[in-house]
Amino acid sequence: MTIIDLTWRLPGPLAGYFLAKQGMRVIKYEDLHHRDPFLKWSWDPAFADIYHAFQEPKELRLIDFGSADDVAALHREISAADAVIMAFPRRVEEKLGLTGEMIDREFGGICFTRLGFRPGDDHSAHDLNSLAQSHLLKMHILDRTDDIIAPPFLPVTGMFFSYHIAITVLATALRQKGESRPIQNWCYLQDAVDQARDAYYPASIQERAPATFLHNGRFPCYNIYRTADGGYLAVAAVEPKFWSRFRELAGLADLDDGDGLRDGDRGAEVKEIILRAIRGKTSDEWRVIFQGENSCVDLVGPYVA
Repeated sequence: MTIIDLTWRLPGPLAGYFLAKQGMRVIKYEDLHHRDPFLKWSWDPAFADIYHAFQEPKELRLIDFGSADDVAALHREISAADAVIMAFPRRVEEKLGLTGEMIDREFGGICFTRLGFRPGDDHSAHDLNSLAQSHLLKMHILDRTDDIIAPPFLPVTGMFFSYHIAITVLATALRQKGESRPIQNWCYLQDAVDQARDAYYPASIQERAPATFLHNGRFPCYNIYRTADGGYLAVAAVEPKFWSRFRELAGLADLDDGDGLRDGDRGAEVKEIILRAIRGKTSDEWRVIFQGENSCVDLVGPYVA
């Protein structure tokens, strides 16, 4: 399958990356005069590294969107492809001859998936906006009293959206089989996020108190504890066999079988007991202790600032 990637920034290019990693031929087109913003955001060089990682399994074609010859070449490539992912404003679609009306006239047997924020809404939004609007951000900030709270460390909604795009492209390509007219559809970020929220954070638990869950620090057995030299021990000893082995290796014989899943005052006490033990040794000492052990415990850092 050949897929033309006419997207930029994160969701579309990441979706194309996933598809390319699954063996699809993905060709990314960019305007040589207006490259992907990730290459231009010099205020954080990490974006350029992310761009190159997304691009690595694809073919890249730089063309002049204002050149009739280059646009004609793009149309020939699209005509030979199976699917197109698009994320352009209307004026760019018109320049490239890829509005809905033009596609219906010019292309047969090829499916087109456009990307948007939510149906009927053309507002701009970043990952943090989508997290807030979908209520997923509540899981991150409830029970917190900090005046400034750092965002979640990954662009979660953009990643949800990327998988949603990839699945939509494949499903649409299957529907296109045997159809002579091009199938044109939309894929919306908020649909992807809402589906994930409805599954993992349904309304029935959004007002729970306390708001913490296993994955955001409620229980002692699933937390991150600082070592003597500034590293961290990532403890994910949820199952009884892992919790038992962790206590044995960490010298926590005074804790009992049920302490890993305590919350409330006892849970806070158990966390402090574990922290005192973990801070009693360096990262290298813990590395030796847990080396080769099947205990769901891993070392993180220390990192030099």
